[in-house]
Amino acid sequence: MEKRKKPEKDLRNKSGLFFQIGLFSALLLVVSAFEYKQKEVVNPLDLTDMTFVEETIPPITEIKPPPPPPPKPVVHNPIPADPDEVVKDIPPLNIDPTEIPDPPETDFVDLPEEPLNELPFDIVESMPEPGGGFEAFYKFVNKKLKYPTQARRMDIEGTVFMSFVVDENGDMINIKIIKGIGAGCDEEVLRIFEKPPKWTPGKQRGVPVKVNKIMPIKFILN
Repeated sequence: MEKRKKPEKDLRNKSGLFFQIGLFSALLLVVSAFEYKQKEVVNPLDLTDMTFVEETIPPITEIKPPPPPPPKPVVHNPIPADPDEVVKDIPPLNIDPTEIPDPPETDFVDLPEEPLNELPFDIVESMPEPGGGFEAFYKFVNKKLKYPTQARRMDIEGTVFMSFVVDENGDMINIKIIKGIGAGCDEEVLRIFEKPPKWTPGKQRGVPVKVNKIMPIKFILN
């Protein structure tokens, strides 16, 4: 490489100095940019067009205290505390006991006893029972019962529930089927009790009364 004639004027020897000067200048610009603050321009207020409202102070109302209660009335002649003195001031009554009229005579009528309800009872003090007991009642049913042909042919079994009323004389009245099984069984139960057996009537307060009853009649094939 060809050497320069004046090596002291070679700028490459001062490259480090130039680098430091450039770096310092860049740092100075950055710091100046962060520290720079813009001044705010504040315009004065224009008070020529503003209207001022005067604040009115409400008047102070004086609250008067309530009037005092009226004075208690003064009793000039108070009643004495001693009851004997009060009795002495009352004038005696001059009444002839013979002049007092007798009270009018009133005829007392014996009220009839309240009759028992004529409608049948569901529960009474002494419930009705069939004559000879329930065992005799079902013997009567088994003796009279004839299995209907239609029910036998269709293999129908079951229980028929009948309702009736035992009256004051122990007779079964108003016999009805309330739940049946059909196939002639319901009609057979009504046929059996065309001439029903006697019952011991139910009693309420010792008096025979009408009582509702429900009895089951079973149909069983052998």
